[in-house]
Amino acid sequence: MRGLGTMRSFRAILILSAWALAAPSLAQETDRPASPAKDAAVIEACLTGKETSAQRRTCIGRVSGPCQETPDGSSTVGMMTCFDREHTVWDTLLNRAYREAMAGFDEAGKTDLKGVQQTWLKFRAQACEWPGRVYPGGTIGGPLSAECIMDQTALRALDLMTIRDSLEQR
Repeated sequence: MRGLGTMRSFRAILILSAWALAAPSLAQETDRPASPAKDAAVIEACLTGKETSAQRRTCIGRVSGPCQETPDGSSTVGMMTCFDREHTVWDTLLNRAYREAMAGFDEAGKTDLKGVQQTWLKFRAQACEWPGRVYPGGTIGGPLSAECIMDQTALRALDLMTIRDSLEQR
């Protein structure tokens, strides 16, 4: 009889252990991050109807902010993932606005815009390296750099949208 009670206890421990190990993956299934298409839809919906650069700037952080409020988004890696998700959206919008702006320029304007864009890429790279210098070896450097890249990309996308809009209105 004593062996039967031990077996039941052992089986109960196994079942509880399996449930405890499965619980985090079950939670992750329900807290799964949004798809790139959903992230893009959030930003694009925010931009709809906003005509000025100041109005459009309110859309920065619409994906990364809520993402960081989730359990997976509050860690160092999670924050970087959240910023990268939003950066991906802004980078797509930047490239679209760049192509559309280029289409509105003559050859001299296209050459100038291309040069400005190349200069901006160098600026962004250098500007977003500062956290690594301020916090060498620290864990906050990664999220701060990722946030900088996201912010700078979003701001440049908005600049290019303004240029595109101005070209369309002339």
